Amino acid sequence: MKKKSMLTVPAFDKGYKKYLLALKIVTLIILINILPATALPVSTDINPAVLNRTEINQKQKITGVIKDAETKDPLIGVTVSCLDAKGVKYVTVTDVNGKYILDVTDRDATLTITYIGYEKQEIKLGASNTVNIELRSSSTKLDEIIVVGYGTQKKREISGSVTSLNAKELNKGLTSNVADLLQGKVAGLVITKGSGDVTSDASVRLRGTSSLTGSSTPFVVIDGIPGGNMNSIAPQDIESISILKDASSAAIYGSRSASGVILITTKKGSAAVSRINYETYVAFDVVSNKPKMLTGAQWRKYAADNNKDITGMDLGANTDWFGEILQPGVTQNHSLSLSGGAASHNYIASVAYMNRQGVVKGNSMDRINARFSFNQRAINDKLLLTFTGNAIMGNNSPTEPQNFILAYNTIPVVPVKLPNGNWYENSDFDQGNPVHNIELNKRDNKSNMFNGNFKADFEILKGLNFSASAFKERSTNDWGRYDNSTTERGRVALGYGQREAKLWDRSLYEFTANYQKKINDVHNIGLLAGYSWEENSYELQGAQNRQFVSNLLGYDNLQSGENLLSGDTYSQRNMSRLISFFGRATYNYDEKYVLAATIRRDGSSKFGINNKWGVFPSASAAWNISKESFLSSIQTINDLKIRAGYGITGNQDGISPYNSLNLYGRQATEYYNDGKYYSAYGVIQNPNANLKWETTAMFNIGIDFGILNNRLSGTVEWYNKKTTDLLYTYSVAMPPYQFGTLLANVGDMTNKGIEAVINIVPIQTTNLRWTVSLNAAHNANVVTRLSNSEFQTGGIKTGSAWIRGGSNTTTHILQEGHAFGTFFGYNCTGIDANGKYIFTDISGPEGKPDGLIDDKDQTFLGSAQPKLTYGINNSFNYRKWDFSFFLNGVYGNKVLNYSRMSFATTQWLMGANILQEALTNGLKDSPVYSNYYIEDGSFLRLENMTLGYNFNIDKIKWLKNLRVYVVGQNLFLITKYRGLDPEVNMTGFEPGVEGRDYYPKSRTLMMGVNISF
Repeated sequence: MKKKSMLTVPAFDKGYKKYLLALKIVTLIILINILPATALPVSTDINPAVLNRTEINQKQKITGVIKDAETKDPLIGVTVSCLDAKGVKYVTVTDVNGKYILDVTDRDATLTITYIGYEKQEIKLGASNTVNIELRSSSTKLDEIIVVGYGTQKKREISGSVTSLNAKELNKGLTSNVADLLQGKVAGLVITKGSGDVTSDASVRLRGTSSLTGSSTPFVVIDGIPGGNMNSIAPQDIESISILKDASSAAIYGSRSASGVILITTKKGSAAVSRINYETYVAFDVVSNKPKMLTGAQWRKYAADNNKDITGMDLGANTDWFGEILQPGVTQNHSLSLSGGAASHNYIASVAYMNRQGVVKGNSMDRINARFSFNQRAINDKLLLTFTGNAIMGNNSPTEPQNFILAYNTIPVVPVKLPNGNWYENSDFDQGNPVHNIELNKRDNKSNMFNGNFKADFEILKGLNFSASAFKERSTNDWGRYDNSTTERGRVALGYGQREAKLWDRSLYEFTANYQKKINDVHNIGLLAGYSWEENSYELQGAQNRQFVSNLLGYDNLQSGENLLSGDTYSQRNMSRLISFFGRATYNYDEKYVLAATIRRDGSSKFGINNKWGVFPSASAAWNISKESFLSSIQTINDLKIRAGYGITGNQDGISPYNSLNLYGRQATEYYNDGKYYSAYGVIQNPNANLKWETTAMFNIGIDFGILNNRLSGTVEWYNKKTTDLLYTYSVAMPPYQFGTLLANVGDMTNKGIEAVINIVPIQTTNLRWTVSLNAAHNANVVTRLSNSEFQTGGIKTGSAWIRGGSNTTTHILQEGHAFGTFFGYNCTGIDANGKYIFTDISGPEGKPDGLIDDKDQTFLGSAQPKLTYGINNSFNYRKWDFSFFLNGVYGNKVLNYSRMSFATTQWLMGANILQEALTNGLKDSPVYSNYYIEDGSFLRLENMTLGYNFNIDKIKWLKNLRVYVVGQNLFLITKYRGLDPEVNMTGFEPGVEGRDYYPKSRTLMMGVNISF
């Protein structure tokens, strides 16, 4: 079977459409020289009579412009042909403006348009003399250039597990960062927004949680620079994203890639066309669900029906406290980019501004992103110099979580302000005025980040390239907090102020040599060798004070506080270095058989003296079965590949600098000497010479397929991932240790799973295209070991279910044989006729009842980890219209409804408010943590719906593209969960909890326009 292929292109320009520019120009020159201005007939069987003057005079000119359907750029050198009824073929090509002229004699004939890397089109002529055409890029992607670690590869040459998405495949709508773009799009990549706060970050997990105390977030690489931040790139600047899922793909990044790698490629300028692009949108948010508390009327009725004494409590108001702290959120975004170039250089400069107001008053985010990239070729195009600069300035105001607890507790019959204009306040436990807090207290976070990268690529010999890059980054953060002395937050301290300044510096130098050789047109060899040197430093200084004479100056005048305590001024600094040597070898035979191997040796200053260096190898192989001759006769199979890989990766993000050393610090006690008290100093950390990285070994098997001209394609993968040497802080004996705890590598954890991606094109015509993409993933997590001969621990209880009037009860357990995030507590089968919990008594011999309900009756209550995550995307393109909707879902996880446990009881009436559910659930007992409050967290959400229209701008010469669109986000949610939202925080040792201070999600309507000049 004959396969379509795309040309291998220079590495300096990532988009393959741009890579072909040189080929297009050469093709155009050749065709212009061999074809007349008006295309002559081309046929193997030309009748001389066809060429006589009379026949030519009967020809009619057909003209038009051919553009890229996505970018709207004119396409140079597109072949346009027409076969008339007599068998005569007329051919022409488009010029530098994408324009063509074709003489035809048959109005019933069909135009055929072909272009390398684009889908072939056939169009009936009809009566019009103008036929404008937009070509879509080939969607088979078998020869698509995919970004991998330290380089690129054709998709058919990849043997590891790599998922690549271009800009048009990412999430639409109100997106603040990379996590928003990827949510639900990649099988096995679980992105959870645990809060509606516009300043909060989502949690990101790839193929499960793989660490106890360290980070389980994938390692981020931006334009080849390792260690990036997903928040540092404006969504509009992103060209493509690759996710390295398995260890055979990620091992090239060594001790930082155990949780996978996300490679982000930003947009580059095109030498073919200069472009100014402006995009703007405005979005409106409303809260999607808020707690159903007792209204003033319901509160008064309960008091009357139950003969409650409310003397002095009812001030005649009917206050919806959640309604008072909520507001419609408004977001505006503007982005402007300029790009262009010439034969030897290209550039792009962009600036983006976003301002978001949350649905809770006082919650806001304000950010400016500026980015510049310039490429210059020299020395007969052998040398490529690249300079990239990036700057971010942000102002954030996060929400004080306590305000939600006040909105739950404060009774609805008191006003926000008293008749005399003073704020209402109540000093009882968890009581106060949340509006007063919001209006007078401050939470200000100012951040800046600047970085620059200079890179030189030089072709030493044909196929041999050397690269050197130098990267510098500085980030700062200024945090200010002030709690007014008259508010609930500031009343105990009589006013509280805090100011903190942080600074991060980062330097990175990398050198690589890359060799590519093709032998006899079938043997393809690739070799990569590299060296990396990185240094990170961190500084912090801060001060706090309380009991302020005046609230006027807030945190800007800390010296006016009159209650400065020991430890109220503080500072610290640390530094770490990482030195690495790495290499990769690849081989493929005629693109049928693919082999790859990588190795990286990392030396880190974070590790103990016995484990400064670590080695991380990997190997993978693939068989492109569809390239075999025995499948050549099966035209329906376009792609069939089997691949397998094994590798070892590490995780050092759980280790801060100096954790392996013996440290001394200030003690809580003081000593008296010569009439004064002095601070005592002593050991605050034990040394650990064996401290090292966590290690993850993964085996991955995958099958890629494409049939029916790739109208149906997809991937199925299975993986087995084992993490060893998990870091955890263990209690140790004193002596021989000088301090009571030690950070050590002890535990093991496994993640096993299966992932599937199916892409379908049900309809594909000239005017209408419908594509469907489905992804699903199952992951099973198990903690297999927590102890060894030196460090032992039983089940580790974590989390907090503190309830007013009760004890601080744990919610989760870390236990061998169970998943991370397992709930642990009492099993409740319901509420009896007396309003008491019915608990299962299992603490007797052989699990039989003993008549007592105590801690021994606690058991495993399910896991916060989902059994299945999935996403469904539908896209429709009809003429100038585009429409898409995206569904995101989770199945089989548990969520602790902490808010319901805390406030769905009548016990706190009349002094506090409660949920309306408390009037009907029959509970008369004091709240107790149990599975009565652990609910099914499965859900299906309509995450995004987009409708857009591209205007016909052919008659406006200076305008390249004009698109308007509307987007709806979080439009509906299907779930059995009774809380505010089942999508809750999944980080830390207590994942899967909707807390008393949960910030509710919002529903969004957005309108935008994209203009290109």
